[in-house]
Amino acid sequence: MIWHFKTPKKEAWDKAVELFGKYKVFSKAELESRVEIKYENYAKAINIEAKTMIDMASKQILPAVIGYTILAVKGAGAPTTVQTDLLNDVSKLLEEAKAALVTLEEVTDKAAEAGDMAAEARYFHESVVPAMAALRTPVDKLEVLVDKKVWPMPSYSDLLFEV
Repeated sequence: MIWHFKTPKKEAWDKAVELFGKYKVFSKAELESRVEIKYENYAKAINIEAKTMIDMASKQILPAVIGYTILAVKGAGAPTTVQTDLLNDVSKLLEEAKAALVTLEEVTDKAAEAGDMAAEARYFHESVVPAMAALRTPVDKLEVLVDKKVWPMPSYSDLLFEV
């Protein structure tokens, strides 16, 4: 699940602080604390998703695709255009997925350097979420091309139609 991130506008923030303070619901410090908690929860959730995605791609998906391409090369025997084209497509997507995985690992590792929780949440939104989407694109395409027997987890069609 990709979360959305929105920083409150200064005018809206000031109005909310005034309103909650006027009716003694929350003080400014209590509201700031709540915002800090929201930022922290957002950053933690995206971090967990990114680390899970890194783990799945590096330990399951990429090895399965590499194994599939090795089997395809060994089984090709006689050179045919369709097999060669399919192998080239899979290899290109594998390269894209590996590059996107490296990028995701790098941006996820840098998130802790962002500073305060608002900056960290913004960093996750602006850097980590797009890196996750960039990894997902070639992996989704690989899922369609790689043999179901080799794919390490249920596919979208398995989840939608066979549950």
